[in-house]
Amino acid sequence: MATPETILSLEGVTKVYGSAERAVTALSDVTLQAHAGEVVLVMGPSGSGKTTLLTIAGALLRPTRGTVHVCNTDITRMGESDLASIRREKVAFIYQSFNLLEALTALENVSLVTTQRALNGATPQERAKEMLDTLGLGNRLNSLPKHLSDGEKQRVAIARALAKNPALMLVDEPTANLDAKRGHEVMELLRQKALEMDKAVVIVSHDHRIRDIADRVVQLEDGRLQAES
Repeated sequence: MATPETILSLEGVTKVYGSAERAVTALSDVTLQAHAGEVVLVMGPSGSGKTTLLTIAGALLRPTRGTVHVCNTDITRMGESDLASIRREKVAFIYQSFNLLEALTALENVSLVTTQRALNGATPQERAKEMLDTLGLGNRLNSLPKHLSDGEKQRVAIARALAKNPALMLVDEPTANLDAKRGHEVMELLRQKALEMDKAVVIVSHDHRIRDIADRVVQLEDGRLQAES
């Protein structure tokens, strides 16, 4: 059986904010990989460094030390224009607040971010409709976010991320605004799509109720990875 492609690789990543006596170490010597078709759950309390890790993995923040590879490309010292290309073509974020545009329908929110790379001959709206249909939202295409439940909003956010056809999906506290049952259902759906579409998914959360949807669980405390299961 072939080894899955390594999509994300963090090697010895350290992030320090400030300097001298005001220096704060958010991450310390973190090494982590995520492979195609794999869901990695990074767990830890508030202030443990989860958001910093996700931001560095998504090419939005540079580490103080260490290296970051996305799709076998070292992005650690890339210029901003090249980093923007990585974020546009290789990475998709799913935020706990959904980040949907309130004036746009579900279909418009998803089609807005669909790139030519992801289309394979389909129009942006056709690609968006396909993603929303597969996530059970075929009857909500023309609904504005204010008319959607939180669970539906999260599924729109997942559809928007998948429509970009990224290699890496980074998910920030995805169940924070959902009840236990709905949160688990949405995460199961994300896991299913990650496997079907061969995406690497890294989720940061403090919600132990979603541990079972992950292939690997790592614990982050005080900026250090503690264990893996």
